[in-house]
Amino acid sequence: MFLGVSTLGCPGLPLDRVARMLRRHGVGGVELRCADDEPVHTGLSRAGRRAARAALDGLRLVGLATYVRLTEGAAGLGEHLDLAYDLGAPALRLMPGGDGDPAPLLGPAAAALADAVVAAKGSGVRLLVETHDAFLRGADVRRLLELSGASHAETGAVWDALHPWRAGESPVRTAVELGPWLAEVQVKDVASPAGRRPLVPGAGAVPNAEVLTLARAAGFTGPVVLEHEARWYPDAAPIDDAIAGARRLFDRV
Repeated sequence: MFLGVSTLGCPGLPLDRVARMLRRHGVGGVELRCADDEPVHTGLSRAGRRAARAALDGLRLVGLATYVRLTEGAAGLGEHLDLAYDLGAPALRLMPGGDGDPAPLLGPAAAALADAVVAAKGSGVRLLVETHDAFLRGADVRRLLELSGASHAETGAVWDALHPWRAGESPVRTAVELGPWLAEVQVKDVASPAGRRPLVPGAGAVPNAEVLTLARAAGFTGPVVLEHEARWYPDAAPIDDAIAGARRLFDRV
């Protein structure tokens, strides 16, 4: 396993400053949030994309965190695939979408993922679905991935440590459900399922250490990404403190 940091924790920060910050903490990987208010988005020119790659200064690009939603037909996927190709990103994070009961959303979401896999074929970009939205549990995402008919090489799962836990699924069960689909682990911390202000990893209630231990025991060798949701919470713990906490957590497991 190797450690990375999502730019969700430092919204709008220029990429050269992101690179300096991560190197200062001994972190070699970065996941780029793609949005109009970030340095990286689908409207970047070719020159802007070359500049973005140069600004990362050799950091390992884990992938692009998109807001493409499967329950909305994966609208915008093509533009994000082009961006991933130009930046050399190996993966796109997709959101399952929806809220409430995932059962009636499962068929449409799986069909959209199957179509997305066809669109991505030959690009070298793997499509990853996060435990999020209506599909909070590992069991929900596993069903979606299996129903799509895609292979493990084409698709995978992002295990966000917060959401299956707050939905009542134990880390042991999530690890079993995601199994060979597991492509990325996201760590973050909060005080409780209802108290969602981002804390320094290790200071809250999310069972991050157990999640990482289970992932390592299962033979997972992919990225562990700190997703510190500072973009949504202005009172979040400082990003430098969060990275230091994630580094301590990662080094102990």
